Parts: sequence; C-alpha cells; structure tokens
Amino acid sequence: MTTSPWQPLSDRETGLPVDQTVHEGVPEHLEPGLRSWVRDSVVTDSLVHRVVAALRLNSDARAFDNGRLPSSARDLSRVPLDLLLDVVDCLLYLDVGEVAHHEYLVKHPNVASPLAAIFSKPAKFVDPVDRLDALLGDAASAYQVREADDVSHAGLERVVDATVADSAVMAMQQAEASGRDDASFYLRSSWAKAYSLHPDPSGAYIEAVRAVEDVAIPLYASADPRATLGSVIRELDRNGTAYSMVILDNNAVPAKVETILSLMKLLWHGHRDRHPGGQTSAPITSEAAQAAVHIAVLLVQLLSTSAVTRSLPPQP
Repeated sequence: MTTSPWQPLSDRETGLPVDQTVHEGVPEHLEPGLRSWVRDSVVTDSLVHRVVAALRLNSDARAFDNGRLPSSARDLSRVPLDLLLDVVDCLLYLDVGEVAHHEYLVKHPNVASPLAAIFSKPAKFVDPVDRLDALLGDAASAYQVREADDVSHAGLERVVDATVADSAVMAMQQAEASGRDDASFYLRSSWAKAYSLHPDPSGAYIEAVRAVEDVAIPLYASADPRATLGSVIRELDRNGTAYSMVILDNNAVPAKVETILSLMKLLWHGHRDRHPGGQTSAPITSEAAQAAVHIAVLLVQLLSTSAVTRSLPPQP
C-alpha cells in the first residue's frame, strides 16, 4: 500500500493540507479500477466458477446484468456494487496471483531461458495482488491486501496505522522468541478476525484472551492445570507486592504491577459473551474486539520481555 498519500500539484502549490480521508466500501473513484482489476486478473473460467461457488451466488437473489450467473472474467467484473469487495476478497482467498502466474508460465514456458530475453522478449509477469494493493492505496481505501500466513488465507483487511501494525508484529516475534509460539499464533488469528472484510468480533476477542493466557499462565499460575486469565488476575490481586515492573515510578523504585493488572481485568471482564444467558452477557462489537486485540498485543509484548519480575525479598 502507498506509504504516504499523494497530493495534487494544485493543492501543494496553495499549501493545502494532505487529505487524510479513508474511504469505506467502494467509492466512485475506485469502482472503475476495481472492476478492471477483476476483469484483467481472472485468467481462467474455472476461477470464476470457484468464486460463484464460494460466494454461493444465486441469479434469483442478485440482479446481474444479463440475468445469469457470471461465467467469464468480464461477467464477474460486472457484479452488483455491493458484491464487488466480496469478489475481490474471495479472489485473494483463492490465490488469484498464483493462478495468474501459473497461466503466465504455461504461455511462456521458456521465460527462464537466457535466449528468451534475446529473441522472444515475453512480457514481464506483473502480480495482480501487487497491482490491487497499489490501487487500494492510491484510492485511500479503508482496505488493503492481507497476505496469507500460517494462520489465515490472503484476503482484504482494514487499514491500520503502520506503527500500530508493526507493534503487533513485534509482539508476535517476541512471543516466539520467548518460546510462546501459541501466543503468537493466537495474536495473528485475533488480528485477522478483528480486521478482515467480514470481521468475527467474538472469535477475535477469544483469541486475544488466549494469547495473553499463553504468556501469563506459565508466569503466574503454572501450578494450576485449569488456570485461566482469571487465575492470573487472582494471583496478582493476592500477591501483587511479590511482583514489580522493570520500569521505575516517580520515586525511582520499581513500579507496581497495577497497570498490568488493570489491563488484564479490562480484557477479562470485557469478554461479555463468554457465558451466554447471563444478566450481563452482551455481544462483542467490532470496536471492542479491536481494542481487545491491542490490549493483548501490549500484554504479550510486556510479559514476553520480562517487563514484570518477582520483587526481591527485603534485606535483613
């Protein structure tokens, strides 16, 4: 995605601030390019059929221009506007870039040969995924391409401030470095569920809690085989003076763990759909899930780097 928004020359010359607007859905200035991307990137009819099958498209329920389900890349590019992002997301899920590259190699079997560059000079392969990410960035879309990893497939995800996203990656790496691979896995899963095109707030919240549990339980509740984040909270509530932060407070002594404990309680008590049917049970909103992810990122980062230590016993 484009790292800094482009500004028209006329705006630059008049000293206007850079437009930081992020556009939801498919704004008018993005629609032509997005439809063109679908038409140019889908290089096999079988990929069209897979999209139709995966999205459960039904000609009776959708007003397609020709009254029939899409059967070609051109048809697919002309789906109703409310389906366009779903189509793009699905194409990423189905590895549209890999399919396009395979078809390119079929058409240019000798492309790797040194002689090919001299005599045939085939057109260079351009990854449609890269083109899409650039297009979304140029349009200041609220979405960007999410690359596939060991947790989730490729797809569209909401744009998040780069510094915030980098801090999440760092927390995942710190968890792995400290031997807590599950915490890293849960953080990745939580992030993907919170920021996907069709988020799963409940699932994102659960995975955020699990990520924190994976790093906190071995530190504070390892003796309990059925320990949860609640067990960790009880331990720090009862024996908080036995722990301290590596950072110093205003008296230049190791700070208490109250802040860590408060974040844990917020995350734990905010999990309102954990026990359906209760008087205080409530659905998890997308905003709450995103907040939970970032709380988990901070806690995993701190606990994976020994930001909380056991206090030394008083000297006799």
